[in-house]
Amino acid sequence: MPKALTYISAIVILSLIGIFVFYIHYFSLDFPFQDDVTLLEFINSTQMSPWNWSHFFQALFRVDNDHSIVIPRLITWLDYLLFGQVNFQHLILITLAELIFILYLLFRLFKRQQLALVYFVPVAFLWLQPQYHEVSNWAITGLQHGHVTLFLLASLLIITENRPFALAWAIQLAFLASFTFGNGFIVFIALAYVYLLQKNWKNALIIGISLVIFFACYLQIYQMGQAAKFHWNLNHIIFSFLGFIGASAMEFPKIGLILSWFIGFWVVSLFIFYSLDHWKFNFKNKSQGTYLGILSFILFSAGLIALVRSAESYTIYSRYQLYAALSIIIVYLHLLPHTSKQIHPFILIGTLIYSISFYCLSYFNHTIEQQYQKMSFVADRINWQNNGSLLSVSSGYLWNAKPKFQKAENNKIYSMNYPWNNPFEDHTTISLAPETFIFQAKEYKEVMQKKHATWLNHYYWLEFQHFPFSTNFKKQWFLILKSKDKNSNWYILPIQFALNGKKNFLSLENYRANYGSIKINHESIQEGIYTIYLWNLDSETSSSKNQLYALKQAIHVDARLRTLELK
Repeated sequence: MPKALTYISAIVILSLIGIFVFYIHYFSLDFPFQDDVTLLEFINSTQMSPWNWSHFFQALFRVDNDHSIVIPRLITWLDYLLFGQVNFQHLILITLAELIFILYLLFRLFKRQQLALVYFVPVAFLWLQPQYHEVSNWAITGLQHGHVTLFLLASLLIITENRPFALAWAIQLAFLASFTFGNGFIVFIALAYVYLLQKNWKNALIIGISLVIFFACYLQIYQMGQAAKFHWNLNHIIFSFLGFIGASAMEFPKIGLILSWFIGFWVVSLFIFYSLDHWKFNFKNKSQGTYLGILSFILFSAGLIALVRSAESYTIYSRYQLYAALSIIIVYLHLLPHTSKQIHPFILIGTLIYSISFYCLSYFNHTIEQQYQKMSFVADRINWQNNGSLLSVSSGYLWNAKPKFQKAENNKIYSMNYPWNNPFEDHTTISLAPETFIFQAKEYKEVMQKKHATWLNHYYWLEFQHFPFSTNFKKQWFLILKSKDKNSNWYILPIQFALNGKKNFLSLENYRANYGSIKINHESIQEGIYTIYLWNLDSETSSSKNQLYALKQAIHVDARLRTLELK
């Protein structure tokens, strides 16, 4: 293979890493989103005088919602000790470093096959993309799934590279994975599976005994959570299982779900075929054993999640699509040494076509979500500072989380202060004609049945069909609600634009469409009548140039009836 191609491949891989790092850093913000509050709750519990190690370890190992998240809590605690406050952007950047290191471990596996570097390029395209943004850009899920994947790959590499005390180190890593997230114990199963394929009965038995010891310890602290709901709808279980494995295909329009089922079936079939092949003929092939061990982890995880999370419908969440990308990578790397060199270029070209298409669609489909999420966090920093409210989450979540946020701020563990210029003081309001910008209110109400409770998810969408100003990606548009009662605070909400069509985008139109909606968790807003303003916050211009527009419509929030009405 020409050296020039090797250099080009290296440049492409390093460029993809650079884009990924910039992307995650750009869209990350120091903000505790949803389950992140459990990390603050843990740090709150460490504020004891005098210090009590027994209480500390009880809080550290406490099971929340079926998961013992010891490792994420420890990392958060260390961040607090080092910087004096918890910074959730730091935690996201730790996950980012882990994801890059996982790519390096995959490269270690790839190097065993002594192939040209160009064959590793599809792996970078498949891994360094935002489809699993709930891992790459959400503190707690990143610390959970990132560490579990890291411990999985590291433990399998150790036992297949004949490292000193490999079994002992692998068991320790499996214990760490098990105390990171609920599916971490499957690392034990993956290790045992590799030893069984190698017909190493002794080490497989030791791993099995270690797993029993883990469960014996875990059951001492286990408490039943709310999220899991067991059921026996085989249709949902099977198709969620297959869709989970092939979920990378969800980026492809129209055919995504069917294609994900097909890919899932293909991965399972190859896993069974090569497991039998390894058992009969190649049980000393350590590279193949490593790949099959990783796939066994993914398949067991998919089965477990499909069983407990697919009660009502098919379940494919962003945070689990990390494993979907990994499954395609592992199958690709596994096929290369098991096919003749003559067809390697065809495998490379086919995988490149899929991976590049997937990569581009992933960025196209999810960047608008990432921008909206960051705008929501910015808005809620302002809402919290002004009126102690968070509008990006349900009123039920706010009711549970608010005391924990307040305690963290009182203990100076975390601060959500956000410097901003009051638009009503710094800007002249521009009135818009009634027909310029009109929206309609649509109520959304859903009853969510959990294992131990029934929750009501209730909010409104303000939908609009034509936005009168530029929807350029750089412009951040917010809706401001100002009560007619002068003693009340304001609320600020991000405007969520729809994604423009791919054909329109390729013809150099805006990435965002000129229609969209504003989500209002109205139950977190004080009762009253609110005048409405549009606010343009452009990060590349001075605040004096950011415009404030007054709308003719008004909103009436009735706390007693829990309703919202446009006037």
